[in-house]
Amino acid sequence: MISIIITSWKEPNTIAKCIRSIADRKYSGLDREFEILQLSPDKETLFAGAKEVKRLKLTNLEYIQIQDPKKGKPYALKMAIQKAKGDILIFTDGDTYFGKGAVKFLLDPFNDKDIDGVSGRPVSNDKRDNIFGYWGHLLSDSGHHRRCKQMVKQDKKEYYKSDKTFFPMSGYIMATRKLTFSIPNDVLSDDAYISYSIRNQRKEIAYAPNATCYVKYPKTIKDYYKQKVRSLGGFIQLKQYGVFKKDRQSRSIFIELPYALFVLSYAKNLKEFIWSLALFPTRLLTWLKIYWERIIVKKDFSKTWVRIESTK
Repeated sequence: MISIIITSWKEPNTIAKCIRSIADRKYSGLDREFEILQLSPDKETLFAGAKEVKRLKLTNLEYIQIQDPKKGKPYALKMAIQKAKGDILIFTDGDTYFGKGAVKFLLDPFNDKDIDGVSGRPVSNDKRDNIFGYWGHLLSDSGHHRRCKQMVKQDKKEYYKSDKTFFPMSGYIMATRKLTFSIPNDVLSDDAYISYSIRNQRKEIAYAPNATCYVKYPKTIKDYYKQKVRSLGGFIQLKQYGVFKKDRQSRSIFIELPYALFVLSYAKNLKEFIWSLALFPTRLLTWLKIYWERIIVKKDFSKTWVRIESTK
């Protein structure tokens, strides 16, 4: 069985498309018994999910709602993992939706018994005609580029596999075998924590670029800093958790520096080149904010995990 875990909060306008992109077998490529677990703290999103499920005619065994107590995404994930019956778990968020065939492509690598985790490919769903839309495309495509460079393409397969190096899975679209370890309640980068924990168990991570997931990225500088300080800052926290055993830390200001050429070459015209240049001081300030919050003031979880309104 496959268990699909969808975490969602105040996303009544997007949850239906998210569920449909998975539950529609002809579209998603889902070819086996499944259950969808939707975790939401608000009644509006739960109602919207139930309404779509009724339209899709899913059974009570195929769709389960869990009203989480709003203690953060890691807490909600732990609730779902404990309840899930599947031997493979798929994770995503309620403000995204999968591309055609995404579930099939995400599951294919599990035919390799050494693989315990698979990341799909986040794709920006924003227009590229403004600076924030452009940054969304640039950053999502740079993640794709880095996974392809740091992992090994498998012969006659549509996926890459970790070897001596890897890049963490994306929480927007990832799948794992049933987890045998617990996720800390205050972890900021749950996808990275899961990725490193799998590698520490001497298992491999795969990357299936054809398993796409469409994502909206921040549209204001305030929301950009909120999101990136949390997600990137989570790697400082992971170091404190001691998960960098088999693999070294994969995100820091110094690790990002070699990607300067990719950022500049990504632009297709002068306007985009200027937007690429603007990303450098923005990224520098992001890391300064991260070091301030995580190292100096040690900001607590409840104040760090905030809703990013412009991505909804």
